[in-house]
Amino acid sequence: MHTDEPVLLAQLSDLHAGIAGRDRDPIERLTAVVAAVAALDPAPVAVVVTGDLTQNGRPAEYERVRELLAPLRMPVHVLPGNHDDRDALRAALVPAAADAMPGYVQYTARAGRLRLLVCDTVVPGHDGGRMCDERLGWLDAQLAADRSTPTVVAMHHPPLVTGIEAMDAIGLDAATRTALADMLDRAPNVRRVVAGHVHRTMLATCGDRPVFTCPSTDLAIGLDLAPGADLAIHAEPAAFALHLDVAGGMTTHVQPVA
Repeated sequence: MHTDEPVLLAQLSDLHAGIAGRDRDPIERLTAVVAAVAALDPAPVAVVVTGDLTQNGRPAEYERVRELLAPLRMPVHVLPGNHDDRDALRAALVPAAADAMPGYVQYTARAGRLRLLVCDTVVPGHDGGRMCDERLGWLDAQLAADRSTPTVVAMHHPPLVTGIEAMDAIGLDAATRTALADMLDRAPNVRRVVAGHVHRTMLATCGDRPVFTCPSTDLAIGLDLAPGADLAIHAEPAAFALHLDVAGGMTTHVQPVA
C-alpha cells in the first residue's frame, strides 16, 4: 500500500447484545450496521469495536456477536467495556497476539499503514473506568517504541468530560485522564483516540490529541447538561464511524443507519 493511498478504519461501539425488555431490538440494529459496513466500497481495512459488545458478559452472547459480525471480511479488533467479561470476550473474539498484555484485553494490531493500540479501561464490578499503572505503563512503552507510524488508540471509556453529570459519574477517572494527556503530549503520531461508552458523538482533546466517541449501534444517550439530570435514552438511528487516513491527516465520518 502506497503511503499516500487513503486508508479506512471502521468503528462500531456499544452493541449491547443480550439486552431485554425494550421495544427496539439491538440485534436487529447491529445487523443493519454490519450490512452497511460490509457493503462499503472501498472497504475498510479493519473494524474496531470499542466495548460493551454484550449486556451481561455471557459466553452465549459473545457467540451471538461473533455470528453477527461474520459478514465483515476484514479483521475485527475488539476491546472490553463495563458490560463485558474479559475472559469470555477473549475466548470468543480475541485472537492470540504476541504483543498482548497478560491479564487484560490490551494489544497492538495493524490496520493498513495505521497502528492500532487497543486499551482496557475496565474495572470489574464498576461502570466507571480507569487504567492502572501497569496498563498505563504498557501503553506508554508502546507509544515510545514508535513515534512515526500513524497510530489510533482505542478504548471504551473516553478521556474527556462530557458535561452530562450522570455519565461523567461513570466515566474515566481523572488520574487516568491526566496520565494519558501526559503521554499523548509526547506522541504526535497519534491520529485519534477513539472510544465508546457515552452512546453519543463527542469531540475533545487529551494531551492535544483528538478524542472521538462513537455513537452506539444500540440506543443513544440524550443530551441534558442540567445539573442533577438523569440519563435519558433516545431512539436515534444506529450509527457507525469511519476514520479516513489520507494526505497526512485523519477525517472522521459518522454514518447513521436507518
